[in-house]
Amino acid sequence: MTESTTGEFDNLFQLKTLYDVSKELFEAKDTRAVLQNFLLTILGSLGVLEGLIALYDYHSDRITPVIDRGFDEDALPVLTLACTQFFNTNGSQGINHPLFEKNTGTFPETIKSVIPFGLDKETKGVLLLGGRINARHFTKKDIDLLLTLTNHLIVALRNSQFMQRMASLNKDLQRKNLDLENAFQELDRRVYHLKTLNDISRDIFSTVEFTAIVNHFLLMIMGNFGVMQGVVMMTDADAHEITFFKAMGYDEEETSLLKHGAKHLIRQHALDQEVNGHSILVNPGELEPLDTCVLPFKVTDDCCGVMGLGAKLIGEPFSADDKELMGTLVNSLVVSLKNALSFENIKELNQDLLEKNTQLEKALKELRAALRKVELLESIKSNLSKFVPTAVTRLVENASSSEIHEAQEQDISILFLDIEGYTKITDEIGATNVNTLIEKYFSVFMDAIYANDGDVVETAGDGLMVLFLTADKTENALQAVRAAQTIMEKACSINDDCTLESERCLVNVGVASGKAFVGAAKFESIIGSRWTYTTHGTIVNVAARLCGKAKGGEILLAEETVQRTKKLFQFSSIGKFALKNLAEEVEIYSLSA
Repeated sequence: MTESTTGEFDNLFQLKTLYDVSKELFEAKDTRAVLQNFLLTILGSLGVLEGLIALYDYHSDRITPVIDRGFDEDALPVLTLACTQFFNTNGSQGINHPLFEKNTGTFPETIKSVIPFGLDKETKGVLLLGGRINARHFTKKDIDLLLTLTNHLIVALRNSQFMQRMASLNKDLQRKNLDLENAFQELDRRVYHLKTLNDISRDIFSTVEFTAIVNHFLLMIMGNFGVMQGVVMMTDADAHEITFFKAMGYDEEETSLLKHGAKHLIRQHALDQEVNGHSILVNPGELEPLDTCVLPFKVTDDCCGVMGLGAKLIGEPFSADDKELMGTLVNSLVVSLKNALSFENIKELNQDLLEKNTQLEKALKELRAALRKVELLESIKSNLSKFVPTAVTRLVENASSSEIHEAQEQDISILFLDIEGYTKITDEIGATNVNTLIEKYFSVFMDAIYANDGDVVETAGDGLMVLFLTADKTENALQAVRAAQTIMEKACSINDDCTLESERCLVNVGVASGKAFVGAAKFESIIGSRWTYTTHGTIVNVAARLCGKAKGGEILLAEETVQRTKKLFQFSSIGKFALKNLAEEVEIYSLSA
């Protein structure tokens, strides 16, 4: 074979080798496959027995992967360590392009050729080749081929990495698309749930009537889930009885079975336990024929309930989404039922308040009427008090509603007052003027009487009868004497101010103390009964006779009065006298000025 023929053959061989290597490299999908195909093709094409190719990542400071052929197990760790030292020695920037080097001692003697190359700034590689089968050295053409093939390897590795990144990005994109699809599905589900919730809530919150709420709710939820049977029942936790029951789609026998099963659950307290646990009961076994889905709920502490649905018409079971939506809808039902109960309570309270207001208005009317009666009685009392003695008023106030006690004996002092010459004065100045005169005198007399707790019980023209009823006998006598003394002083003062002799009056007073009957007296006649306030007894006659015997403005007193008051007043005896209607003579005393 001529030299030119040999050269053409070598060229064709190199081109075929280049084609085969390129084909194998660019058909591989990942880095490891690219390296394996490259190494096997190089070894086969160049007749090399041993070979190793390694990639080193300077960022992570590790070799990965390591592809080898022809080396025994003991040689591989040594070669890996040698590769690490080689990369560390050359540095991350020391290798940029494929270079053909002979082993200078960095690697074991079995390695004849070293071809380092750079993949990028962070990743470098090295190709280690052992001896050839024919023991020939690599020619320049062989080296050029190796370097060309290594350049193809670099492109293939970059393509592989790019494809891997693209695959990873595609995988991420697919995952994100799946997440987005799931998100849209979740959004659709939530929109559907919200629409269903809105539709049902709008119906059940549009009324506050308990039965209407349950009817609307049951019809809507049965339509939403595509079932032909549904039931809502409520129980009293304390009484353990069904207080409300509404079923749709069940015949009479099935309804009876439902009620019987509910009562059994109530007696076992199973329903209350499930309510407190907020769990969905699936085929509880007690609520035949309701054997598909049951959801318990709690309205108040005293009221719990259960909502149940039959099987779907399409035959599908209730999903987790169905149960979640069912729970949300039942919560809306609970809120609506609470509102209805609150409305009923408010309605009852308003009715009760209305009744109480009516009663209050009636009571106020009665109170106003009673108040008017009281005001009338007070007015009558006020006006009558001007005409009757204080003792009479006190007697009436202290008496029971139907009884006035008759006169009783008690210790008193009594004062009689008389204006001397009343008839003569009347003849001289006239009846009208004498009334004015008497009023002037008696007005100041009344002040003196009331200041000493006296009580005028009788008036007769020019005379007064005054009682002093203090329980203490000394005190009532002192009150009578003080009043008599003050009356005389007032009379003298008025007389001193008078310009006409005809207007001057002399006042005579008689005072006696002791036992007398004081109080009410009843008189019967053919026209009915009449009560009067009276005082009678010996001392009454004595005081009256003393007043009649007094002359020229005297104050005459009986002995008992004198004995009670002699420590504070001075008296003089004017002798013993026989008084009308008295069996014995009476010693009479005059109050000294």
